[in-house]
Amino acid sequence: MSRRKRAHAEGAHDNDERWLLTYSDLITLLFVLFVVMYAISTTDVRKFVALAQSVSAAFNADVMSGQQAISISNGQDMTVQQNTSASGTSPVQSDLKAIQAALEDYAIGQGLGGEVQVGMAPEGIVIRLNDALLFSSGRAHLDDHAIKLVNEVANIIKPLPNHVRIEGNTDDQAPDGVLYTNNWDLSTARALAVLEAMVNLGLDPSRLAAQGNAQYDPIVANTDDASRARNRRVDIVVLYPADATAGPTPFAMPSL
Repeated sequence: MSRRKRAHAEGAHDNDERWLLTYSDLITLLFVLFVVMYAISTTDVRKFVALAQSVSAAFNADVMSGQQAISISNGQDMTVQQNTSASGTSPVQSDLKAIQAALEDYAIGQGLGGEVQVGMAPEGIVIRLNDALLFSSGRAHLDDHAIKLVNEVANIIKPLPNHVRIEGNTDDQAPDGVLYTNNWDLSTARALAVLEAMVNLGLDPSRLAAQGNAQYDPIVANTDDASRARNRRVDIVVLYPADATAGPTPFAMPSL
């Protein structure tokens, strides 16, 4: 009888310790989660895209999918020229997806709607910011809210080695303020304001250039207030060398 009782007691002891297996599995999963979180917290944009593509393949889902695209071309379709690598994705496309994903999260969190856009042009990736997010009418001064947005963009593009051109654009109406008498001055001052903010935020000034286009690079014809509002913008163009592209492929710029 004593032997039977002892065997029964030992069996119960084994069953009571089975929770340790579940506990150890949980600790292992938490460790993996923290490793993944650390990996995506680094500022390497291409590594972020590689991780997203791996997760997408594992779960058979499009992790980087965006919202419905809209065209913002000025009578001609914007195009992206791409040189697809063996993996099926060019560096330009990878960087585009990463920038889109990061800015989409920010835009949703800040309730910016369609005021921030990311897309492709023949020269590279275009981050398009509506001027109302950055400046008061007829002004080229960035307030704290605008600095926060520029800081977000700067942090996203800082890890990339590319040169960046900042373009100021206006509508066809003359400035209504006393500081700037024409759109050339206003658009250039706005591009310089964004450039200087990015330098202050840590971007290498040797990578940056500013350009004022006045009203001469519209997205749409300046026929009404709505179209003029679309044309008033700052475009931050991440430039790619010509040999990184080959053969135009139509591409529409989505609103984030």
